[in-house]
Amino acid sequence: MKKLLLLAILPLIFSCKSHEKIDLATLNLNEPIEKISSFDDALLIGVETVEYPFSLLLEVEKSKRYSFDGINLEGQRIIFQIESEKLKTDSITRLGGGHIDIKQAKNTKELNEALKNYDAKRKIYGVRIELKTPEIQTNILKKLETKYGKGTKNPNTDNGLYWNIKTQNKFIFYAPDYSRLILLNNTDLSKTCYWDIMNGLIDFGGCNNEKYMADLMKNATKPEDVKEKPTIKIEKDWNINGVIVGRTTEEDFLKSATNKRFERIIELDGTTGKTNEIYYQNNYHDFYFYFAASKSNPDNPKENFINGYAINDFRKVDITFDNGLKPGLKFEEVLKLLKKLKIAYHPVDFVNYIEIKTSPYKVTLNFNDKMLLNGMFIK
Repeated sequence: MKKLLLLAILPLIFSCKSHEKIDLATLNLNEPIEKISSFDDALLIGVETVEYPFSLLLEVEKSKRYSFDGINLEGQRIIFQIESEKLKTDSITRLGGGHIDIKQAKNTKELNEALKNYDAKRKIYGVRIELKTPEIQTNILKKLETKYGKGTKNPNTDNGLYWNIKTQNKFIFYAPDYSRLILLNNTDLSKTCYWDIMNGLIDFGGCNNEKYMADLMKNATKPEDVKEKPTIKIEKDWNINGVIVGRTTEEDFLKSATNKRFERIIELDGTTGKTNEIYYQNNYHDFYFYFAASKSNPDNPKENFINGYAINDFRKVDITFDNGLKPGLKFEEVLKLLKKLKIAYHPVDFVNYIEIKTSPYKVTLNFNDKMLLNGMFIK
């Protein structure tokens, strides 16, 4: 009888515990996911590149369970960061600044499937707290300054501050300009650099940005390993695959064989709401087309004309030139070829590009850090 009674009480104990307030200010930020979340709340798990592209995110929606040092966080977005080896690549970020792939985890099975899919750990290493109102921003800041002292000014934002709490292996980023407070356990992070969209790049001293970003994207696909490379032919007049700068319409481009894996983007004027420019991006292959939008009817593809294109990395495409240029040519070799072809050019001193003026547009040939031809831009 005693055993039966104990078993009957246990569910009540766990049920009560699951609804206790969690003070995010006291977390070590290495807690198991099950300890800081509950399926009683709506849990969303996945990728959101604007929030942070290099880790798996677990968002808790409309929960009443969280606080920060006595401040009630009901109604604020709470997003936990989970380490994911699979996301240490540029393949996600290259899908665009607002790529979202988030699904609800309603039970342990669905949570486990998501963690397995992203090769992610079962514990958190950070939390991102939404600070919707000026009142909560002020109250949070007071708590931080009382506990950790005055923060260091973030040079990248107007009002941002940060703390490097070495004794606790913590980074704290107060970003009111973007309505965020971010707390990270930096045990397995860089101790000299930090970057996200809302804070910019923070140098804690001795930051090697190139090395840091390479580590964030250490599993990125090598350019030479990119799949399904588009075939590109640059004609003598610098037009591309029969697409003629200044003449080809958006409608013509959409019907062409070149239009594969491109996403249409509209750039709007923030003041008037009118369309400034239309462009098509293929981020996976670093390949872009730009269109001048019709002033009278930008929604009509017959009235929008191509005014430029860019290929940022020749290693990600199969490209040939009618004028004799080749990917990987040395800077000096390109200059000799342009002289031979009597093409007017302007090499810019101390800069790794060459400008070619060809009315009504300008061609820019780009070279990598070894001064080898690896990209071009026409507009």
